[in-house]
Amino acid sequence: MTDPTPRPERVDPDDLLAYACAVARHFHEDDREEEAEPWVRAFATGYRAWAVRDAGRIVGNLGVIETDLSLPGGSRLPVAAVTAVGVEQTWRRRGLLRAMMAVALDEAVAHGEPVAALFASESVIYGRYGFGAAAPTMAYDIQPVHTGFRDPVDLRLVRTVEPEQALADWPALHAAMAQQRGGSVGIVPGLWRIGLVEDRPAWQGGATARRLVEVPGRGYARYRVKGGDEDPLPGGRVELIDLLALDAEAECALWQHVCGVDLTTTVRASLRPPDDALPALVTEPMALGERRGPPLYTRLLDLPRALGARHYASSGRLVLSVHDPDGYADGRFALQVGPAAASCERTDAGADLELGIEELSSVWLGGTRVVQLAAAGRITELRAGAVVALDRLLGVDRAPWTTTVF
Repeated sequence: MTDPTPRPERVDPDDLLAYACAVARHFHEDDREEEAEPWVRAFATGYRAWAVRDAGRIVGNLGVIETDLSLPGGSRLPVAAVTAVGVEQTWRRRGLLRAMMAVALDEAVAHGEPVAALFASESVIYGRYGFGAAAPTMAYDIQPVHTGFRDPVDLRLVRTVEPEQALADWPALHAAMAQQRGGSVGIVPGLWRIGLVEDRPAWQGGATARRLVEVPGRGYARYRVKGGDEDPLPGGRVELIDLLALDAEAECALWQHVCGVDLTTTVRASLRPPDDALPALVTEPMALGERRGPPLYTRLLDLPRALGARHYASSGRLVLSVHDPDGYADGRFALQVGPAAASCERTDAGADLELGIEELSSVWLGGTRVVQLAAAGRITELRAGAVVALDRLLGVDRAPWTTTVF
């Protein structure tokens, strides 16, 4: 008897256009070939794709961007950035996602990628595959009319920049930011071009084309403006795509700019770091409409490599008993942190803590607290003081942050 569920197959480069159209269809976007072509060009290299087909039709899809991830201390590791995950409605509950995720994670291990990462449209799904919320974010619905800036700076610092110039200059600014924080997923060249140069009407959601501004060499912001007259007064909205600055003056200048766009009354921003400077820049933080944003999820595949590569806040030794149902990182691991370096090795020694791979994947970058998950019963302390000890080891000066959903 044949299996009624087809299996995932790697997508050939010649078939990426059909794959990209299927991705758009499953995300309820424009699935015409001419709209999908820029994405095919963007991922002509450094991209792995899988599809599940029924009579030739793609009913399931999953992709991996081959990029890297910044760690606390400034080092980087290869990461399998999982993206474009979709299953046709009539094929749900048939095991397609699990099958695609299994082959993608197996191949990540084969490619020497010790970590996988993703953003989740439906967060409840990915814990079952070992992904944990490693880099929480905040979002804002700002009402500038109700707040000012504590120490305004000269807005002449900010200038408009053309897309090609931004494409030449901004990746270096992004890389400089990633030296200061863990959790930053590298933006591949094709995505920089999509995000700066390409801007099709179907991508704009009824708003303007992207506006690009910068404080040269110090920071940048991208945004759109969406009209919405509230008779007799204007009621437009700034939709901030991203804002990044390397110093306090540039940060304040860019925020003043986006909060002062003519004919608008609100600024909507997402994917902001939990330690964002903005609440400390304004006179009335209550006007920021702060709420949770989508976190970056990570999935540890090679514990010795991932935990041994990052910088730690203090020294110490802990043995972690890790439960990984998929077997990539199951077992006991001794994490040894000294003044100059860290190591993580398998061990038979008695464990200090017991936790699942989802929990370890949540806390390893310092964005989710060990003590919080322990208080929720998700981490078990086997030796008194071990929870606090691991929490202190993993602590970071700046919260992990990635600027772009992929």
